[in-house]
Amino acid sequence: MNGRGQTTIDFAIGTSVFLVTVAFVVAFVPGIFQPFAEGPQEELASVDRIADTVVHDLLDGGDDTTTLDRECTIYLFNDTDTDPTGTCPFDDSDPLSEQVGLTEGHHVNVTVVGGDPNGGSQNPVCTDGQHVTVSDTDDCTGGVALNAGEPVPSSGASVIGRRVVHVDGTTATVVVRMW
Repeated sequence: MNGRGQTTIDFAIGTSVFLVTVAFVVAFVPGIFQPFAEGPQEELASVDRIADTVVHDLLDGGDDTTTLDRECTIYLFNDTDTDPTGTCPFDDSDPLSEQVGLTEGHHVNVTVVGGDPNGGSQNPVCTDGQHVTVSDTDDCTGGVALNAGEPVPSSGASVIGRRVVHVDGTTATVVVRMW
């Protein structure tokens, strides 16, 4: 008789159980710690909150949820430190990231564009200090583009949120980029 206490079947079963256990640990343990790490889900929620804050809180026109107040819109994007009406719910001397409650280490850019909200040709929305119009070209000649926050980097990932709005009789899209 053979003095061996392990058969081929015992070895195959033991090895299989070991490999299944290792595969389970490798597959599921990183997911246990994921709620404590920052990820794209948090950024998606943040960019959505920022877009709502800009449209519904900072620039709300009062009558309709999609209509922006013309004077406050011009004030936010025109780099002037004087609120023309005294009724805008923000202080333009503060950085945009502070106005929307963004934590340190995150960056935001808010741009208003006119044209196709589905990503077709979009031209900047411009102001001359009195009126808001969509430019016929890629830049705002004779006016200021409605663009606030930090410049968008040419490389790297960012999260984008959009809101279709009306301002001064113009239909436009508020594009919020966060990275």
